[in-house]
Amino acid sequence: MIGRENLYLPEIGRIPRFWDIISLRQSKLLALDYDGTLAPFHVNRMEARPLKGIPELLRKISLREDTTLAVISGRPLDELEMLLKPWKGIMIGSHGFEKRYCSGQVFIKKISLRQQEGLSHAHTLALDRGMEAHIEKKPASIAFHTRGAEKRLAVRLEGEIAAEWTGIASRCSLEVRKFKGGVEVLARGWNKGDALEELLRDEPKETFCVYIGDNSTDEDAFRRIRSSGIGIRVGNRETPTAARGLLPDIPAVKGFLDAWVNLPLKSGRERCHEA
Repeated sequence: MIGRENLYLPEIGRIPRFWDIISLRQSKLLALDYDGTLAPFHVNRMEARPLKGIPELLRKISLREDTTLAVISGRPLDELEMLLKPWKGIMIGSHGFEKRYCSGQVFIKKISLRQQEGLSHAHTLALDRGMEAHIEKKPASIAFHTRGAEKRLAVRLEGEIAAEWTGIASRCSLEVRKFKGGVEVLARGWNKGDALEELLRDEPKETFCVYIGDNSTDEDAFRRIRSSGIGIRVGNRETPTAARGLLPDIPAVKGFLDAWVNLPLKSGRERCHEA
């Protein structure tokens, strides 16, 4: 067990012995969502910066010999890179379709022609409704943002867009998902859970995974690692989730990262570090 005399270890809801579990693992993968987990939401999505102090904690964790650190987001990779500068660790964007290792090497998964055509059609439908200012086009999805709109209007618009996109999705191997502040039509066949599992395959067999996220797309990752790690959902504890653990908000995530930074080291593995 961890000596707790001089180390603050924040409580992880539903997992009272979380830090004892982690302390026994010599090889760890810590993966985190971005929006709503590391950064507060913002009407202008490029103003959604990490909570003060979090970038430095990410840098310190990425230097640990026992931990591989990754950020996995629905955002395009280029946005993640801009928002997380100067940190240059593993970043996975577009729900897993884009990946950049800390070496700088980038991999992009291609979607099918039918999926491309479906996304193009979904994009056109949204533009025809005059929603250009609220549409975000990504490599494997189209997102419609309503953050900042009056609640009843946002719900109505999300419902209308989702209904139009659902017909396209059923024909083009896509799926429609709501998220906090909008709705998105995404290519099927790859998601955050798949991306996380792929990262784990690059790690030693005994690696223990922790994934932290706050949104519906993070549920794919929570379900995928139930047998090889722990998922932690950020937000309302009443929200149904496949995650085993809970953190109430982004400041609590910051406290979690600070505790991880100060955990006693358990391994001397070589790692791709980012100073």
